[in-house]
Amino acid sequence: MKANTKATKFPLLIYQRYHQVQRGRSVMWLFVGIVLAVVAALFGFLGPNLVSGDVWLLFWAGMVIAVFGLIRFLFTLVLSRIPYVQCTPRTVKIQTPFMPVVFSYKRIENTRPNNIHDVFPPQKQKGERKKMLETLWGETAIVVDLKGYPVSKSLLRTMLGPYLLTPKGTGFVFLVKDWMALSRQLADYQEQWRTRTSTTAAQRSRQ
Repeated sequence: MKANTKATKFPLLIYQRYHQVQRGRSVMWLFVGIVLAVVAALFGFLGPNLVSGDVWLLFWAGMVIAVFGLIRFLFTLVLSRIPYVQCTPRTVKIQTPFMPVVFSYKRIENTRPNNIHDVFPPQKQKGERKKMLETLWGETAIVVDLKGYPVSKSLLRTMLGPYLLTPKGTGFVFLVKDWMALSRQLADYQEQWRTRTSTTAAQRSRQ
């Protein structure tokens, strides 16, 4: 059976959530840096007899903090827009912020929709992890159970973070906006792969 849907890049929402969590802190650093720089500049220009020349150290410290906040904001913003998952005729591609991870349909044991609440139980999440997931527990993700990871789990955790790997077992958790479309494409392309594999095996047996 041939897939009727075009291979689509599905943005991974967990990275967008990461930017949402981090942007408040980035804006805080930016605001604090600007305030320090402005105050130091005012004292430096308007009150040279009231403060020493060290006020300019405060000015440059404020500028550094402001630039740090801006870079942090832009970094997490870009980070949130790069990652996606895409089904292709032969493999599933996960585009991470740094490099792609690819695995074949041969590795897939099962695909199933699952609530984030069930994948990452709230009572087991603490601190930063709980804050990351607290607005997502009502969302549905596609869980892809695998026979084995294409690379080591520790490397995947480094590249993808903890929210794309199933806490138990071996598999990926794909939280995307249109999980039903992703589910259909996974099923269609996996069926194509099975058909090709069966045809190839039959041809070899007749030779």
